[in-house]
Amino acid sequence: MQERLNKIIARSGYCSRRKADELIRQGKVKVNGKPVTVLGSTANAQKDTITIAGAKLKTEEKLYILFHKPKGYITTTQDPHAEKKVFDLLPDFGARLFPVGRLDKDTRGLLILTNDGEFAYKMTHPKFEIKRVYEVEISGVLSAATAAKIEKGGVPLEKHVSSACKITILKQSQNNTLLELSIYEGRKREIRQIFSHFGHNVLDLKRVRFGNVKLANLRAGQWRRLKDKEIL
Repeated sequence: MQERLNKIIARSGYCSRRKADELIRQGKVKVNGKPVTVLGSTANAQKDTITIAGAKLKTEEKLYILFHKPKGYITTTQDPHAEKKVFDLLPDFGARLFPVGRLDKDTRGLLILTNDGEFAYKMTHPKFEIKRVYEVEISGVLSAATAAKIEKGGVPLEKHVSSACKITILKQSQNNTLLELSIYEGRKREIRQIFSHFGHNVLDLKRVRFGNVKLANLRAGQWRRLKDKEIL
């Protein structure tokens, strides 16, 4: 499949698209031994030999895995001493995968793993406004006034203030409230901090959607590859 050369280079992890364009302008990129200096030029990553400054560009199959993370597991790839890591529950895919937006140890649900840095950037950078949807169970009854304040944003967090979001009440009793919360940013422990600010403990937190990727009926500990239509 023919793709823009700068996209192939960026997807390989060599550099960003912008930097790739600079390398192309400088004549440092060759396809099948011929210099390419025109921006927008295309190539086939599977069939063509691409070199940058004389070195062959290393490409690998891009993987996109949807995993239902159970509670109690961490998503880090850096802590060899952690007792329970999500990668302990997954097979060896033959590539070094990393999480697209992490879930903390006590949060469960939808986790995407990939080796495509450009895809991860698009999914997580606020400027792309990719929606994340969570099911949240909190202690107590969430009042309409409090819900409105949370939706507006501006709730003080540890290092920032919260972003605007959308809340839909799913079920409510005297002791707790089950709700759906949609948000476009995902700062560390943001949802827990928001409800704590208003005196509510988060009893359960589950991500059920990330962009157009849905957890649906995937059970805890199970995984599947993303479909083409789910990949940005």
